[in-house]
Amino acid sequence: MPFRMMLESFRHCIVEFMCGIAATTKKGLQMEQALQTLAQRGPDDRAVETYPVATLAQTRLAIIDLSPGGHQPKKDSARDVAITFNGEIYNYRELRKELEGKSHRFSSESDTEVILKAYIEWGEGCVSHLDGMFAFVIADNEKNLVFLARDRFGKKPLYYTQDAQGELYVASEIKALEALGIRPILDPQGIDAYLALMYLPPWRTVYKNIHTLPPAHAAVCKDKKLRTWQWWHMPRKSIAISYEEAKEETRRLLKEAVKKRMFAADVEVGAFLSGGVDSTIITAYAQEVMDHPIKTFSLGYGDYINELPFAEEAAKKIGTDHHVLQANANLTEELECVLAYMDEPHGDSADIAQHILSQETARSVKVAIAGDGGDELFMGYGWYFSYWNRPKLVQIKNALFSNPYAEYLKSVTVFSPQERTALLRNPLSHENIDTLSDPALGFGMERINSYDLTTYLPGQLLTKVDRTSMMHSLEVRCPLLDHHLAEFVVNLPTEYKASHATGKLLLKDLLAEIMPRQFVDRKKQGFGAPVRKWLAKRETAAYVREKLSGNARVFEWLREDTVARLVEVGLSCKNPKQSYQLWTLLCLEVWLREHEGAY
Repeated sequence: MPFRMMLESFRHCIVEFMCGIAATTKKGLQMEQALQTLAQRGPDDRAVETYPVATLAQTRLAIIDLSPGGHQPKKDSARDVAITFNGEIYNYRELRKELEGKSHRFSSESDTEVILKAYIEWGEGCVSHLDGMFAFVIADNEKNLVFLARDRFGKKPLYYTQDAQGELYVASEIKALEALGIRPILDPQGIDAYLALMYLPPWRTVYKNIHTLPPAHAAVCKDKKLRTWQWWHMPRKSIAISYEEAKEETRRLLKEAVKKRMFAADVEVGAFLSGGVDSTIITAYAQEVMDHPIKTFSLGYGDYINELPFAEEAAKKIGTDHHVLQANANLTEELECVLAYMDEPHGDSADIAQHILSQETARSVKVAIAGDGGDELFMGYGWYFSYWNRPKLVQIKNALFSNPYAEYLKSVTVFSPQERTALLRNPLSHENIDTLSDPALGFGMERINSYDLTTYLPGQLLTKVDRTSMMHSLEVRCPLLDHHLAEFVVNLPTEYKASHATGKLLLKDLLAEIMPRQFVDRKKQGFGAPVRKWLAKRETAAYVREKLSGNARVFEWLREDTVARLVEVGLSCKNPKQSYQLWTLLCLEVWLREHEGAY
């Protein structure tokens, strides 16, 4: 839908209006409407500044330096360079001290100014000095260029496009680009990618004319020519270390990661506590460094299976100030609310849970830490250890004659290429869903892990975390994705992370130092909405049939007869994959309706 209608569409689910940024090289363009679409990302301040090379704009959620000195966009007093920045830099105090030793002088206590001085000192290489989550745009008027960059894992979003005259437009969200006059053009190839994965991979958008700057990438626009490159790669080097030594170093690095995220703020920091391994261990380490009970937040789905008893057990053991929220089992309104805010279709049922949890958490704190990234980093998913359950002779045979990585890709594909061919109205060459994993890692568990970290993590998980928290002006920090910790853990022997029976071995052994072993070793549960049980309800079936029939928007791209068959098969709830295929189609249809007129 047009940006003027966007806020109205999800007004009922916004609690309050985190940092949002926008920039353009086009002269004379009004930025106020773009800032309005980003208001929920930053309710505390907003500003627009025009410089010779670009106009920069920002809405701000004040986390560090609550004084006017933290105001953005920020211009350096000595150099003709300015910045607009979204995110948090956890080592900004250490960097500031280093830069002061190089004769730089500061006018504020903000991490924004530290990035600006780092750019002045190290140029494009400044990003390698930053420890945190970030997306920023720098206008370098002396060099007549615009520099933009995004953090290692893609925690903070950044979109861009160029018009026919080569003018550059950049923003935290696509809706802000629309407000700057860019009309998005839906790409059938993007729809194909969504149908394959239930989300958009981190190297593309659902639009032909709007691009995402991928994780760990930077770009320079000079003389209307754009150059992009990857500034960070996950280092791969085997580490000769005993299991006990690995556990000790993991403990040290994780505690340091948690501590940085608790103290890099001038406001109170809470924690999401689901009762799972990841959220429990980071909450325990967070409580260790605080002199008062931290606020923790959990979500349940009424009578549906959830981990609330375990979250409450963990909160009691750790000593937090715990808050419990029960979600409404009727998810229709919440689904529409979330997809109205999303700039692209996104089918993770956990979006709804994260949205409701963020909404409640934002009533109490501006910042929360979360356990996202643990499964990807420490090999916690079932496919990591199911291979080791096979008899030894089968393992040897598979190693010689099969491709476990190819099998894995099939398992995580929602609609196979053949199914998408039958579903799509017009034939096309199917999207390659694997362009970022490292081929040098072969076809085993390390390659699977590379895919999870480079594709699933930023495309699915971190998109969910950012958008559902930003809906409510809440900043979420993920200590398990600290790059120092990640670079260490990725290079540990696989058997330190996954075995024949379980994943996340290191994390579980560390958590067993805090919680009882039966708490640690219980069966893993997910955080998503109860999709199959929801689809089995009579009122849900009516809702699904109404959305995916008649004048359904998906019929512009998808075959009606194939969709009708998938609706009936999916509503039978006999096969989990078919239920999730139906959920994927439903989310696409709802998203298309909520954004009608925007493409």
